[in-house]
Amino acid sequence: MSKKIMLICALAFTFIVGAIASGFSPTANADETKLPQKTISVSSEGTVKAKPDMVYINVGVQTENKSSKVAQQENTTKMNKVMQVLKENKIADLDIKTSQYTIYPIETYSEKDKVSVVTGYRVNNTLEITIRDISKVGAVIDAVTANGANTVSNIRFTVADPDKYYLQAMQNATVKAKAKADTLAKQFGIKIGLPSQINETSGGYNPPIIYSEMNSLKSSPEAAQTNISSGELEIKASVGLVYTY
Repeated sequence: MSKKIMLICALAFTFIVGAIASGFSPTANADETKLPQKTISVSSEGTVKAKPDMVYINVGVQTENKSSKVAQQENTTKMNKVMQVLKENKIADLDIKTSQYTIYPIETYSEKDKVSVVTGYRVNNTLEITIRDISKVGAVIDAVTANGANTVSNIRFTVADPDKYYLQAMQNATVKAKAKADTLAKQFGIKIGLPSQINETSGGYNPPIIYSEMNSLKSSPEAAQTNISSGELEIKASVGLVYTY
């Protein structure tokens, strides 16, 4: 081999090694010149209104006595009567559960002795009941308060099948999001097909009204029937779409 050819080979080898060491490659240059992907991103929210068909209520009995044992006995007697009344109003056993049972001392501060003295005990027994016929809510409240219950709290309206309404809301959100994308594409003369990304954001619903607490309730034959308004629930769903062009 001539010295001239050997010199050319040596120079070529040196160039290749140097290019590799510096990170140069034909592929890298191609990637660097590749244009960024163009996208259209839209999102929308869908809503559906539903009439509640189920309600949760906390019903309780609170008793006090100097003796904790007597306070418990009185509470048990009254709560047994409340349970009986619930069953008379067609509330199933599976829809009645104890949510709270507490016994704690009642303390009175003595200015003379500068100490707190236990003067009695308070017993709270609370049931969470499910009413599947909301037209009976007022009647049930009246019945239990007339038979020993002296606290009613946390009344929450809901629907038995929220997924059915949520899927409708999600469908509404998808239709609105697609309409947004079509409008944007038409405005700029862009042709789009199926979305390259579809994102669903969990929604939910908010009860229209919650009666937080009704304490020291009393009922009498002269009293008007309790009237509870359920209003409407609003179920929401959010959808995001991404189109590539």
